[in-house]
Amino acid sequence: MREWLEHHAASGLLAVDDPAAGPLQRRYRMPPEHVPVLADPDNVSYEAYRGVEAVRAARPLPELVEAFRNGGAPPPLPWEPECRAEFNRALFVNLLGSEWLPAIPEVDRRLRAQPPARVADVACGTGWSSIAMARTYPSVTVDGFDLDPDVVAAATDNAGQAGVADRVRFAVLDAADPDLPGRYDLVTIFEALHDMSRPVEALRAAHAMLADGGSVVIADERVEDEFTAPAPERDRRAYGWSVVSCLPGAMGDPGTAATGAVMRPATLAGYARAAGFGQTETLPVDAGDWRFYRLLP
Repeated sequence: MREWLEHHAASGLLAVDDPAAGPLQRRYRMPPEHVPVLADPDNVSYEAYRGVEAVRAARPLPELVEAFRNGGAPPPLPWEPECRAEFNRALFVNLLGSEWLPAIPEVDRRLRAQPPARVADVACGTGWSSIAMARTYPSVTVDGFDLDPDVVAAATDNAGQAGVADRVRFAVLDAADPDLPGRYDLVTIFEALHDMSRPVEALRAAHAMLADGGSVVIADERVEDEFTAPAPERDRRAYGWSVVSCLPGAMGDPGTAATGAVMRPATLAGYARAAGFGQTETLPVDAGDWRFYRLLP
């Protein structure tokens, strides 16, 4: 513990009252200006999750090296020991309902209208997108679907703690399952389509879930429209993460589309057409590293 404290004080993340004091007499504190970045997971400046993500990306590297040599894919990462970083939590809590969805007028109107809208949140993760939608639109009901039972259990707990469990439910279901239940006014897929091994099947299932007048809203990485080399920093970052995490996670399926994190708009539009959608709109939503799309039947 002493080494950990000294390390972070030496790095400037922690302050120490008296550096000249003895090792057991020193007292450390977090400067108030560091709290949003390091200790407040609901703040949009929060970045401490990156440490968990770095650890999770490093653990399967030996298996990833073997996959490069021999084909195949690393096995899926277990939930434990460090669990999964909620890297989009603050974005959903602060921006999804207050800025991003209201910037899509047709969707915003339906979510505020009567009769109450039904929303399907595909690949919902730990549930913060579902919770944010239920908080912003108090009459909607949200069904969240994810493949990971541990994620769904965490999402259920989060909805209970957020006070929306009466309108938000979660289930372990495959996004590509053609028998996904219900008819929905809105289907959402937030930063997940590029991770899916069979995105066309997932979109086809989403198409089948839509009620009359419904649409699918997708948020995914904001990358350049075309491949360039050298590329802007955002593309370089997406490629780096894709190589160690996103693409290996999809390569275990022999029928994988092998999309990776650098899913360009034309690629998504092609998936949508193959899934039966008649129109793909790129939306004017200012969402930083994400680009929003709306798919219409």
